[in-house]
Amino acid sequence: MSSGPEPGALEATKWIALSFIEHCFKGDVEQAMAMLSPDATWWVLGDPGTLKVSGHRDRARIARFLENVRRSFPDGLEANIEGLTAEGERVAVEANSTARMSDGKPYNNRYHFLVKVRDGRVIEMREYLDTQYAYEMQLASEPPPR
Repeated sequence: MSSGPEPGALEATKWIALSFIEHCFKGDVEQAMAMLSPDATWWVLGDPGTLKVSGHRDRARIARFLENVRRSFPDGLEANIEGLTAEGERVAVEANSTARMSDGKPYNNRYHFLVKVRDGRVIEMREYLDTQYAYEMQLASEPPPR
């Protein structure tokens, strides 16, 4: 049985995961994208037909997703980290957000992120969030039907 990565490597993996999340929440798309491997993926819990943010993204779609997050939250989101666990290339982050949407409404969600880091880059992000809350906020921010 392997003893796992060296303690310094594990700390670096945690730092990369937390820095990536921070860049994403702050709307720093360029810095977040620079931390991704060329074949990175991002999956968000939920039905993409119902909840727009849900689904699987490749690197190009991640860039568009992060641009949309930046537009939706022009002042960024504050990430409040509640828990952090790391083993090997996997970092589990429990967090909540505090933000104001572009229409002025407050937004506060809860998350669990599973970030995989390899060779100093994020290779995979799996995002679990309160989908019901995100769906309700999505509906609240859409213009009324004509």
